[in-house]
Amino acid sequence: MKQIVKLYQPVLENCGFIRKQQAEGVDNFICYEMRVDKGRGDYRIYYYQDMFAISIKDFLFYEDCFLECLEVDFLGVEYFFSVSGEEFHPYYQLSPNNIRIHVGEEQKLFQAIYHKNIPVRSIQISIMPEYYAQYLQEKFTREYTNPGQAFRHFRSGTDFPELVTLLRQIRHYKGTGLAAKMFYEGKVLEAIALIIEKARSIQINRKKISLTVIDSESLMNVVSYIDNHYAFHIPLEHLCRISFMGSTKLKTAFKSLMGCTISEYILQKKIGQGQHLLIGTDLSIGEIAKAVGYKRANSFTKQFKKATGLLPREYRGMTKL
Repeated sequence: MKQIVKLYQPVLENCGFIRKQQAEGVDNFICYEMRVDKGRGDYRIYYYQDMFAISIKDFLFYEDCFLECLEVDFLGVEYFFSVSGEEFHPYYQLSPNNIRIHVGEEQKLFQAIYHKNIPVRSIQISIMPEYYAQYLQEKFTREYTNPGQAFRHFRSGTDFPELVTLLRQIRHYKGTGLAAKMFYEGKVLEAIALIIEKARSIQINRKKISLTVIDSESLMNVVSYIDNHYAFHIPLEHLCRISFMGSTKLKTAFKSLMGCTISEYILQKKIGQGQHLLIGTDLSIGEIAKAVGYKRANSFTKQFKKATGLLPREYRGMTKL
């Protein structure tokens, strides 16, 4: 499992984890515990040779943790139940109740920051080339489709309830022995199948709406406009003018490109900025609500609770511990 060690070891070492004694009857699981001076919680990894790994994270840091390491080739999909932080190159804001898709590249620099006192709870599948580029190709010679292409068609945050359900099932599974091996490999295959089928569906939808290069560029202009004006009322008519599209085509094209609706994207921006202001400023909840575009603090509180599982004051309180 050399490749899996290369994938996880730098993360574990840099973040302050110590390997725990192997639990009796838990085959192929490596368990790590957070050092008491760094935080609390654990990080469990199920591995199958150098084929794939499943990691279950449940910990928090006492101080912001900046992670930097070299990647290896792998395909990853992760669902966050709770998190606050950012990844870089490209920049991506980590947020709860969200799917993160990752296509690793050998020797590419990975950088991320995880904010203090906010639990990191997630379930991740990491698939190595030995599995998706060799084993699957040998197993499904004529029908083989490289999953890497499918993963690249996704944007993180994609609305994908079937995959979320599958990842939740993995997180809560308690089996051991042969049953566990069969369960985990079955779920990895199922996840790949779902992603391949979803990618095919996205491609078909894009062909249906006939997006040109100019359309794609116009959509990115819409995204940039929202990024800079999410705290204000944004009439759909304005976005239609920017994109040179009718409302129906714009809504369909935006969801195809971004994996969420325009309203969902705006909400993600508001909640994300709210998190940053709660962590980095002493502004009141009411002031933060207005800063991110809410007229009433209780509306912001309600949406924040729905998105993160915490009230704004609870979220701020955890970061100040």
